[in-house]
Amino acid sequence: MKHFRYGLLLAMLLIQSCSSTVVATPTLEKPSPVLPTPTVEQPSTISPTLTAEVQEPTPTPTYEPPAGYKEYHDSVVGISIYIPESWMVTGVVAGQYAILQSYPEDKYIGGEMLEPGDTKCDLNIRPPDIDIANHIQQLKSSPTITIVSEGEVVLGSGLIGKRFVVDSMGRAVSLVTEINERVVVLTCFGDFALVDEIVATLKAK
Repeated sequence: MKHFRYGLLLAMLLIQSCSSTVVATPTLEKPSPVLPTPTVEQPSTISPTLTAEVQEPTPTPTYEPPAGYKEYHDSVVGISIYIPESWMVTGVVAGQYAILQSYPEDKYIGGEMLEPGDTKCDLNIRPPDIDIANHIQQLKSSPTITIVSEGEVVLGSGLIGKRFVVDSMGRAVSLVTEINERVVVLTCFGDFALVDEIVATLKAK
């Protein structure tokens, strides 16, 4: 009987001991998610290399006179002009003047009116002290000349000229330009069919 009580007491102590002991259940902590670190792209410190396109200078245009034309050259001033093969050059004063005409030299000795198809052009080289603006002003202010029209023209050589149609005892076409620092005036009367073609051939030489 004594042994029974002792055993019961021992069992009760064991139960109390077990019930008072709390066994902790281990908890697993989840690791914090690792967020990706944002990467900032640094701007390139290398500046682009600029390349410049090298342009060749524009060549001076070469003018080929019309077929069947011949050259008149003033060696004093260094200018030339082309006229049809059948034309004549008369009244030449080198460095100053020349008459270019489509008819024989002695056809209009008495100063008659030109016949249809006949053309006469006076090539006048002004003195060195005359500038182109001065000459044009004289042309516009002359009481004996009426300017019918005026405009700018580009000659075959690339030179710029002023073209006037004027009335002065008859209709005439006059080109004013500057070649080798001299004012050159070409004034044509009569038939104007070839005048602009001839005017375009004026150039320095």
